[in-house]
Amino acid sequence: MSNDGGKRRAAATCERCGEIGIVEVWPDGALRPLGQSDLCGCDSAALRLLETDLDSDELP
Repeated sequence: MSNDGGKRRAAATCERCGEIGIVEVWPDGALRPLGQSDLCGCDSAALRLLETDLDSDELP
């Protein structure tokens, strides 16, 4: 088991303003901006991951 509790880093965007940044993806699916309290200046950011995990047979 890793020391990070199952968290991973990923790129995400705010669907409201388009700002892009790095987030931690928690085991419960929560997205939290890495190293800052907010990803953008939106009152209620709607974060969406920009990347997905692909199986090795799906890689180009």
